[in-house]
Amino acid sequence: MKLVIDARTFGTRPSGIGIYAYNFLCGILSDFEVTLLTDLSTSSEMESLKKKGVTIVEYGKEVYRSAGVFSYFRFVRKELCRIQPEIFWEPNILIPIPLSGFKGKTVITIHDMFPVTMPQYFGKKYNLYFRYMLKETLKRTDLILYNSCETKKETEEFFPTARNVRGEVLYIIVPRTGYEGPISNDGYFLYVGNVEKRKGVDILIDAFDKYVQKGGKKNLIIAGKKREDDVDEMLSKLLSKHPDRVTYKGYVTDEEKQSLYAHADTVLFQSRAEGFGICALEAMDFGKPVLASDLSIFSEIVGDAISYFPLSGGADALSEAMLSENIPVDQEKYEKTMNRYLPETLVPQLIRVFHEIGTEKI
Repeated sequence: MKLVIDARTFGTRPSGIGIYAYNFLCGILSDFEVTLLTDLSTSSEMESLKKKGVTIVEYGKEVYRSAGVFSYFRFVRKELCRIQPEIFWEPNILIPIPLSGFKGKTVITIHDMFPVTMPQYFGKKYNLYFRYMLKETLKRTDLILYNSCETKKETEEFFPTARNVRGEVLYIIVPRTGYEGPISNDGYFLYVGNVEKRKGVDILIDAFDKYVQKGGKKNLIIAGKKREDDVDEMLSKLLSKHPDRVTYKGYVTDEEKQSLYAHADTVLFQSRAEGFGICALEAMDFGKPVLASDLSIFSEIVGDAISYFPLSGGADALSEAMLSENIPVDQEKYEKTMNRYLPETLVPQLIRVFHEIGTEKI
């Protein structure tokens, strides 16, 4: 069975969506005749796939602006008409043009509804673009893969026509790191993720300042890309106020991230919204206490395996929770939870669904 995947999200600098698709792709290669379409193929993930003999067709130039996306998808349509696979998988939600001439089945993955539920972080124009394009995409979609039950529920709430399309919840693969280095508690809280309000970093900054004022002794390390000027300014002020207590690492490699997890006392996730919450599982892989905001998505993904603070309480609630010296770790719960997201658990589900949709009569 021929399967074509839009691999642009892991062609050069893999995004979270790109790693999601790549991890599944590695598990299904032996079951399908796979062709990848991408703008460029320079990432280490692409190099690995080339060595495995995977067919990769390049657009030839990097695509990152909206106007370029339309031109890129005309290239995608042309290749689909040439290859005529049974299935085309778009892991990045939107297909901005009709795929006229392609006779197979179309699959999309929906990761979250943030452009609709949290438009303040995306802008009015993108909110309107997303709403219109998803409505159009759903008209030409045969299967929706959702990364969580919450995403499925929200999608069907805001886009009722999604209820008429076959939908499957396919959680994200979170491979075990296999980290073999030393693990210790080196006296710091750790946050890994984008430095932005959606991730609650403004809450974390205020909370740590309050924590220090209340006599807290642990330090704070923040690792991730800066995304918003006002949060960047808050972080700069915190660094100036507590230069010996706060460290900002910026973007870190996987190796650096693993080392930070391995030596942290407690890992913090104070998000206002999460599509899945993969970082909590990554921290659990190192056996670390995890303190997160009480979002329903965390409850779905990790349940009571981690500890929570009430997001409604803001920085005060987080600082009080940080002062606790008894954030528990139940290793048995950790293991049981993490096993739900291993390749051997999730890949067979995707293979089954693809075979079902690919053999249906058109």
